[in-house]
Amino acid sequence: MNIMITGATGFVGTKLVKSLLKDGHTLFPLVRSEKKKSAILASLSPEEAKRVHPVYGDVTKEMLGVDRADQEKLLGQLHILYHTAAYLSFDPEDREKTFFVNVQGTKHAIDFAHKIKIPSFFHISTAYTLGLDDYGKEDLHSLSRTFVNDYEESKGHAEHLVWQERDALNVSIFRPAIIVGDSNTGEADTTFALYGLLKAVALVKKLIQRGRISSDHEIRLLCSEEASNNVVPVNYVVDVLSAAAIHAAPSAIYHIANNHAPKNKDVMNWIREISGVTQLKLVNDPDRLTESDKVINEPMNVFRSYLSRSVVFEDPNTQNLLKKSGRNKLDLTDEKYRMLIKTYFNS
Repeated sequence: MNIMITGATGFVGTKLVKSLLKDGHTLFPLVRSEKKKSAILASLSPEEAKRVHPVYGDVTKEMLGVDRADQEKLLGQLHILYHTAAYLSFDPEDREKTFFVNVQGTKHAIDFAHKIKIPSFFHISTAYTLGLDDYGKEDLHSLSRTFVNDYEESKGHAEHLVWQERDALNVSIFRPAIIVGDSNTGEADTTFALYGLLKAVALVKKLIQRGRISSDHEIRLLCSEEASNNVVPVNYVVDVLSAAAIHAAPSAIYHIANNHAPKNKDVMNWIREISGVTQLKLVNDPDRLTESDKVINEPMNVFRSYLSRSVVFEDPNTQNLLKKSGRNKLDLTDEKYRMLIKTYFNS
């Protein structure tokens, strides 16, 4: 198949490119600059590079910023558009940009798919468009809910735009939960959730090494011991997305989730052991934090909601997709989880 990908140079996008090439597809990644184009091609073998044809563009512009000549070349030639591009920020000051990139950018991608006659539109969203709910089905969520942040809200609005097109396009929406590194290699390029916690611990370790914190001084981290982070390795996310090229059903929503993740208290035990920072204590009450605790907790503040509650995402559509494609189910064992943590501290 001939496949266009927005966000092809992002954390998920770069691995999706490699996976789709492995499956034999020909790709047309949207790139904003010569530098981005060179970065993609440099990561490929000569054989792979023959099947990658970067297209200059920008999701913030109408028709994705693709010039008319390229539009004419692509007309009727593409089978799927994977829209993975997004702006991830939890800063309220970025609300306007977040909505423009994530909502208007999705509208630009949809318009492009219509004009270039791309029959299938795959939208990569987030499982957390359910807002404050703790149970999600593979259905479109109402927008009349409280969202944790502007990013979640913007992705919810983008999903509604995509869903409105299901009579004209083969629409599929993919909702990853909290994406962590590769469960085979440990490689990660994200600072989200788990990595915010690891960053806080790394800060403590550095302060201990510099003598600014005593090695027996208790450090409190604001995080629910009994909650489970719904984390999914990036390679599992990519496996689902790659399988979708052949096996996705139109007008379907797919959760890419892990409803059997370990509790935070178990993860913290692994972090203590691997980092060597043994005086860490998880607490639920912010009033129990000292002023120095608050400084150390700062890298985690924007992820507080994700570290403090357990959310279950039903995923029968995803499990059926994997079964049809012959791909493996999620296999994030405790040992692989520990390896992700170990890789972070080793790096």
